[in-house]
Amino acid sequence: MGMEFFIYAVRCFIVLMATWLVTNFIGKKSIAQLTPYDLAILFVISNVAAQPLVNKDSFKTAAGMIFMGLCLVVIAKLSLHRWFYKMDFTPSILIAKGVIDKKELRKNSMNLHMLLSQLRVQGYFQVSDVEYAILEAGGDLSILPKSTARPVTPDDLKLSPRQEGLSYAVIIDGYLMKDQLQAAGVNEDWLDKQLQSQHYSAIKNIFYAEVNDQKQLFVSGNR
Repeated sequence: MGMEFFIYAVRCFIVLMATWLVTNFIGKKSIAQLTPYDLAILFVISNVAAQPLVNKDSFKTAAGMIFMGLCLVVIAKLSLHRWFYKMDFTPSILIAKGVIDKKELRKNSMNLHMLLSQLRVQGYFQVSDVEYAILEAGGDLSILPKSTARPVTPDDLKLSPRQEGLSYAVIIDGYLMKDQLQAAGVNEDWLDKQLQSQHYSAIKNIFYAEVNDQKQLFVSGNR
């Protein structure tokens, strides 16, 4: 009984490592960024990954998963070339110059109710406010509103706001992030003085703190 459990645990570990390798091959894509061929291969991989849990071909299954992961990477690289572009899932213009394209809706298996729902999610409750609506490869809907319907920008008001830079998390859950401190262009002495000025005694008692591009420290509560 103990040996059977050990062998089963080893099979699970092999599958886990193979899955980890495949996900690293794919890269930092979110679900929304996956194209149809990405999803198709991932469905196959997920089905294959479950096989070692019911049979004994762990190494063969792991090799198959890695091979399919490599195929996914190759296809993704090919999609970067211009000649491969039309074979990939290209964006579709569903609304052009304020007019809904019925042909593109049918091509993407969408009806009018689905389109209107996506527009409402984006904050547009009237089609007349939309100049262009583009269905992206990942299924998201990108919208270019008409000039009369878009939010007012600083340029419209003839304003020149300061360009904001990055903020750096220098303390997370009581731990000092030295690399972030260096990236922010400050040191521990500066941080200690800033904390004392805000009546915080020790870094270990701070839940979160960040430094913005103006060298201002923001502290969020105690641990």
